[in-house]
Amino acid sequence: MAELRTIDDERFEEIAHWSDPEAGLEAICAIHSIAAGPAIGGTRWQPYSDFDAALSDVRRLAEAMTLKSSAARLPFGGGKAVVIGDPTAKSEAQLRSYAEFVNRFEGRYLTTTDVGTTTDEIDRLAQWTPHVVGKSVEHGGSGDTSALTAVTVLGGIHATLEALDGDPSPAGKTIVVLGVGKVGSKVARSLAEDGADVLVADIRAIAAAVLASEIGARTVSVDEAFVLPCDILSPNALGGVFGPDTIPALQCRAICGGANNQLVNDPDDAALLSERGILYAPDYVVNAGGVISVAQEVAGWSYDEAVEHAQGVYRTTREIFEIGARRKVTTAEAARAFAAEQLAGATA
Repeated sequence: MAELRTIDDERFEEIAHWSDPEAGLEAICAIHSIAAGPAIGGTRWQPYSDFDAALSDVRRLAEAMTLKSSAARLPFGGGKAVVIGDPTAKSEAQLRSYAEFVNRFEGRYLTTTDVGTTTDEIDRLAQWTPHVVGKSVEHGGSGDTSALTAVTVLGGIHATLEALDGDPSPAGKTIVVLGVGKVGSKVARSLAEDGADVLVADIRAIAAAVLASEIGARTVSVDEAFVLPCDILSPNALGGVFGPDTIPALQCRAICGGANNQLVNDPDDAALLSERGILYAPDYVVNAGGVISVAQEVAGWSYDEAVEHAQGVYRTTREIFEIGARRKVTTAEAARAFAAEQLAGATA
C-alpha cells in the first residue's frame, strides 16, 4: 500500500513524500510556488545517497524552477520531483505508482523530463496521468526540449559577449563547452559555425572527440576545461560546479551555460566570481528553453511562438546585467530581483 506523507516547510506551497514498497518506488515532490500558475518542473530519477540528499536536491531545484519560469515571463510556478532509484531499472509498476503520485496534486504540479527520465517515459506516464508535459510530437507534445534550450543558451552567450566587449558575435572568441549532450552539442555546433574557437570537454571522451571532429573544434579534458583561459566557459552538464573550491582556479572571463544550479551556493558564490572579475550569466535565465518548450503545450502556443519567446532570453540576460551594474549587486542577486519583480507583476 502506497503512503503519502506531507513534509512541512513554510517556504514551499507543499512538499510530499511518496513511498510504495510494493512497486519499489520512493519519490518526493516539492511545489515551491503556484502564484503565477501551476508548477512546472521535471522528474529527476537517480540513486541518491540517502533521503536527506534527495530532499535537499528537490527543494533547491523546485525553487530554481520558480525563478526560471518567472524570469522567462511564463504564467507558471515552480516545482520539482525526485525519484530515489536507478534510472536504468524502471518498471511499469514504478511508472504507474509515480503517475498516481502526480495525480494526487490534481494539476498543481505538471511534470516533464529531467536527469534520468526520457520523453518516451513521459509518453508512458500520460497513459495514467494527464498532468505531464513534454510528450513526444507523435503523442501531441512539444517533443525534445533541447532545441529551444540551445536557443536560449546561445542567446545568453551573445548577451554575455556583448557585455564583455560590446559585440554579441562569437567570431574569434574562445569558448569552452563543457558537456556535449543534446544541449551542449547544439551550442558547440552553432558557435563553431559562427566562427568561434570552440573547445569541447565531456566525461564521455569519445563523444567529445566525435563532435570535435565534426565541427572543427578541439577537445580538452574536463579538468582542463575549468582552468583554461577563455572568453566564456559554458557548462552544459550537471550543476554544483562553481564554489569556493573551484572558483579560485578559473581562468575564464565569463560563465554562461545550460547546466542547472551551477553555483554550489546561490547567490553567495556569485560574489566570489565577481571578485575574480568573472561575469556570470545566471543559469536559470539562460537555460529557460526547456520550460518554454513544454509551456507551449499548456499555453497553446505554436512552435514559432515558442521560438520567439525563447529568443527573448537574449534581451532578458542583457537586462539582468544592466540591473546588476546599476544596483551594484551580483548578477545572481539581480536575476533573483528580476524574477521576483516578474512574479509580483504576474500576480498583481
